[in-house]
Amino acid sequence: MGRWHSIAAKKASGDANKSRMYSIIGKKIQIAAKNGADPKMNPSLEMMLEKARYHGLPKDVVERAILKGSGQLEREEMKEVFYEGYGPNGSAILIKTVTSNTNRTSQSLRTALQKAGGSMAEIGAVARQFKEQGFIVIDGKSQMVEDKGRQIEQIMPFDTETLEMEMMDLPIEDLSIDGQIAEVYTSKSDFVSVRKAVVELGYHISEADIHFFAENQISLTGEDRETFEHILEVLHDDEDVDQVYHNLAL
Repeated sequence: MGRWHSIAAKKASGDANKSRMYSIIGKKIQIAAKNGADPKMNPSLEMMLEKARYHGLPKDVVERAILKGSGQLEREEMKEVFYEGYGPNGSAILIKTVTSNTNRTSQSLRTALQKAGGSMAEIGAVARQFKEQGFIVIDGKSQMVEDKGRQIEQIMPFDTETLEMEMMDLPIEDLSIDGQIAEVYTSKSDFVSVRKAVVELGYHISEADIHFFAENQISLTGEDRETFEHILEVLHDDEDVDQVYHNLAL
């Protein structure tokens, strides 16, 4: 009975995580669609639709989010809001949320942080410790193949040396390759053009967004590290949290 209970619990947790991810991506599609429902004319929406396809969002969820964002369906006003916090021993936390109710989200995060051993920080106290960069993850070469009369996308391995040379011709800030995963870092201003160039070169992108990276990292050990990891778990469970950035060296 214990084994089956464990399996059921893991499945329930996985289902909850998928539902939460779908909700966040749907909200971000809604925000992007404010600038137009045509992805060809709206790079932000195009990027979010790529992310939705990669994570397997149901078509009706995507379409409804676009209609809400473009004003064709009644909606709650969604916005991206950042909150800042502290963990043990000077650890810094920057929390990116997507919410329609900032009062609810603020109170929820404050309570979660306090219960987990952290605290909220004043606006700007933590954010200045982070650098905003474009972040693009490549996981292969995209190739269209015919299958039963349909064109489907197939992800093939990329050649590391070729990728390195092609990326060096772009205005990137850094490149990290581990096996068949390449991480490309850009300035915020060059992010859109680099992402477009990567796609045109035939690479498949599994993640592309603006992220925040700590200028300086710290180390925690023992109970402090356990407390910090618990804080991250609690924050990631919040339905409005999109990303959690921090300065801990993992």
